[in-house]
Amino acid sequence: MHNQVNGFLKYLIIERDTSSNTIVKYKSDLYNLCTFLYQHFKISDFEQVKIEYLRDYLAHIKINCNLKTSSLSNKISVIKSFFRYLYTSKIINDNPTELIRLPKKSKTIPKFLNDIELAKLLSAPERVTSKIAKRFIIRDRLILTMLAYTGLRKSELLNLDWDDVNLGLKYLIVRNTKNRIDRTVPLHSKISELLDSYLTQRLPITNKAIIIGKKGTRLSKNSLDRLFKKYLKMSNLSQKGYTLHSLRHTFATRLLRKNVSLVKIKNLLGHKSIESTEIYLHTTGKELEDSINLL
Repeated sequence: MHNQVNGFLKYLIIERDTSSNTIVKYKSDLYNLCTFLYQHFKISDFEQVKIEYLRDYLAHIKINCNLKTSSLSNKISVIKSFFRYLYTSKIINDNPTELIRLPKKSKTIPKFLNDIELAKLLSAPERVTSKIAKRFIIRDRLILTMLAYTGLRKSELLNLDWDDVNLGLKYLIVRNTKNRIDRTVPLHSKISELLDSYLTQRLPITNKAIIIGKKGTRLSKNSLDRLFKKYLKMSNLSQKGYTLHSLRHTFATRLLRKNVSLVKIKNLLGHKSIESTEIYLHTTGKELEDSINLL
């Protein structure tokens, strides 16, 4: 069964130009499916798979992995895509996933920082006391400010190289994006100033990565997460449930409040569909209160 999975992964790489991160995710999901099917039903051939077996597997991972609706939908999509490949490649005679439907998505309001919280967070690096942390004040201010004023995903931020930035014309190019489409993002003056200071501190440049760690190599996602949690704690925001992605939500929400069009926000965020951007068409309790007071 693993041979069929590996054949599918090769198809995605060669014919669909699928990203390496997606390949790793697909491989993990499908290998887990293979293990479940063999352990519970002694199945060693995908031709033997029935729809009820797949539903048992989905119920199993939903309960045991405590999956959210969006995560479960992603895993169903992987399975449906795989079996569609098996069917069109004539490896199996029937597709057992045809009747499996994706669960309805629940619309939740994205978490975003208000102006006071954002100001506290962005100034947090200035309040560090240890000698080691003080060495990275400019870098950390840059990280937080760039996420809040560009809406970059954390992977996009960490993948940035100096060649991607044009300080003279004040823009950066985001490459290796989630949708595999490069985009240009203008730089706010706050980011330009921090980048200039950080570049001066980094000279001579020995690593093309913009955001580097203590060892001089590109900062990892885990290190970035730890850094963010540290500054949340320093800003007394740890209990708010904010994540690094909340800064992306904050960026989009602030633009919307300045009456920037959804299409422009979509392009800045690198959304493939305007539907993804429409989640920001929400109102806060204060805005609702102001509306009621107009009566």
